[in-house]
Amino acid sequence: MTVSTGAPALARLLDGWQQAGHGLIHERLSACLASLILDGRLTVNTRLPSERELAVALHVSRSTVTGAYARLREDGLLVSRRGAGSWTTVPTRINRNVGPITPNLRAAPDLLDLAIAVAEPATDAVLEAVTAAAALLPAQLRGADGGNAHGYHPAGISCLREAVARRYVQRGADTRAGQILAAAGSQGAIHLVTRSLVGPGDTVMVEQPSYPNAIDALRRTGARLIGVPVTPQGWDMDHVVRTMAQARPKLAYFIPDFHNPTGAVMSAAERVRLVAAAQRYGTILLIDETNSELALDGQTAPPPIAALDPGDNVVSVGSLSKVFWGGLRVGWLRTSEARVAELATSRSSVDLAGPVLEQLAAAHLLQRVEQLLPRRRREFRRRRDALLDALGDLVPHWRWTAPPGGLSVWVTLDRPVSTALADAAEQYAVRLVPGPRFGLDGTLERYLRLPFSLPARQLTDAVTRIAKAEGDLHRP
Repeated sequence: MTVSTGAPALARLLDGWQQAGHGLIHERLSACLASLILDGRLTVNTRLPSERELAVALHVSRSTVTGAYARLREDGLLVSRRGAGSWTTVPTRINRNVGPITPNLRAAPDLLDLAIAVAEPATDAVLEAVTAAAALLPAQLRGADGGNAHGYHPAGISCLREAVARRYVQRGADTRAGQILAAAGSQGAIHLVTRSLVGPGDTVMVEQPSYPNAIDALRRTGARLIGVPVTPQGWDMDHVVRTMAQARPKLAYFIPDFHNPTGAVMSAAERVRLVAAAQRYGTILLIDETNSELALDGQTAPPPIAALDPGDNVVSVGSLSKVFWGGLRVGWLRTSEARVAELATSRSSVDLAGPVLEQLAAAHLLQRVEQLLPRRRREFRRRRDALLDALGDLVPHWRWTAPPGGLSVWVTLDRPVSTALADAAEQYAVRLVPGPRFGLDGTLERYLRLPFSLPARQLTDAVTRIAKAEGDLHRP
């Protein structure tokens, strides 16, 4: 699926290009365009403006743009066809290191795993919740208190659905229990939505970078994925709306709260524009809120995107894995009651229903969430700060923006060596996920996601090992 970028928009992305690097002017322009493509800020299959249009926008001669485009074609980053224009691509030699992220099944005793951004270890509150759930289980076994004797609840047990609905109300989105469906974590909810609402050949919009397991779930539907860039500074909403107007995607997957992996937060005004565009162009918004409770600096996040849509144009997913414990495989989705009924029926071919005991524990945690969150946020803030201090001490030549929430830092390396660094770090018993795993097309080699879900001392140790691995890359 090809989308277009206009000359003024591309000129804004190229701001300062004449002062970047060395060489002739067309070489500097080519280098900056190549950087935009390889860093994912100019997504693959984007049609570029004509040479004349870009020359006018940049206030340079047409021959400068002609030379830059020619160099991009030589490097395999641009394809041109007479009468059809030019669009971005990546050469086959580019590492296509993409796919889901899974736990390490053969972890060495001293391994520091920075591949999974999930809460660990479990808080004492999880054990208390399981104990409370066990006390409530007999009533469920008898079919009392909203239960039933066979234990199958395709949409989830009533007390959990009510607890999730109350939390949405507290966050600013009027919600009824009938609008909630419990799932096996947020990933289970994403899989259920994508399998039910997306089919082969459908166009789906995805942020770049984004959560790899969601990208993989969307790929498995046979959909055609188109990317829109996001950075720690946020989204170019003009570009998002323009791309949505051109591509008319069936579904768009966004992480507006402490974006994984960049940490960006979508403003209230941007949320209004996103929902309005989706309604205008018939796009279902799949909103991932798994990080929504992890504001680390005392700030108040904007109301949920679901609060802006009274119908079923927005499907929101969330879980307790990021806040309390990854092993608590309970998540949910929120949409219209009619769509919940459809999805509950659809899941019968996968898992029929979720486990009752875990749902009871999740409901107990949600009832105490306001009491438990402050301590959890303080702990993650300490871990984030420890990681940032270690980065500043040991790899000061890298760049990053301190994330206001979530569980990871999106680091810009000084060279496009993310995959090589991940390989080298294995020799020091550190597991990393290279940048390309968060994209659609093998770009993002200049980036690395570093979660801060481990204890602070282990994070400092991990950065020490990573710095040694980077030193190995510099040796001949």
